[in-house]
Amino acid sequence: MDKIILSNMRFRSHSGVLEEEKRDGQDFVVSLELELENIPACRTDNIYDTVDYGAVFQMVRDYLETTGCNLIEYMAENIIIRVFQKYSSIERITCEIKKPNAPIDGDFDYMGVVITRERDEMENFL
Repeated sequence: MDKIILSNMRFRSHSGVLEEEKRDGQDFVVSLELELENIPACRTDNIYDTVDYGAVFQMVRDYLETTGCNLIEYMAENIIIRVFQKYSSIERITCEIKKPNAPIDGDFDYMGVVITRERDEMENFL
C-alpha cells in the first residue's frame, strides 16, 4: 500500500460545542494519510496518475473555513467522505485533527482525534 501524507495543515474554523468557539473561531491542525494500491505516477511521473495533494489541501481548507460543526469526530468523518468522493483510487484514509486551543482549563498540547476509514465500509456515504 502506498501513502500520500498531508501533515499538520493549519486552518481556522468556527466549530465547537461552545458558543464562543462558534462565534470567535479557533485553530485546527489536520493531517491526512491517503492509502492507495500502487500509485501509477510512481512509474509515469504524471500528476493525473496520482492524488493531487494541493487539491486535497484546498478541499479541506474550504470545508473547515466555510462549514461549522460541533465535534472534531464529525469534522474528521466529513473530510474523509469528501476525499473518498473525489478520489476513487484511495482505499483507506486516516484523518487526525488536533485542537490546540480547546476551551479546557489546564496545561496541554492539544486535544484531538484520529479516525481511520476504509472505502468499502463507507460505500453507503459515497
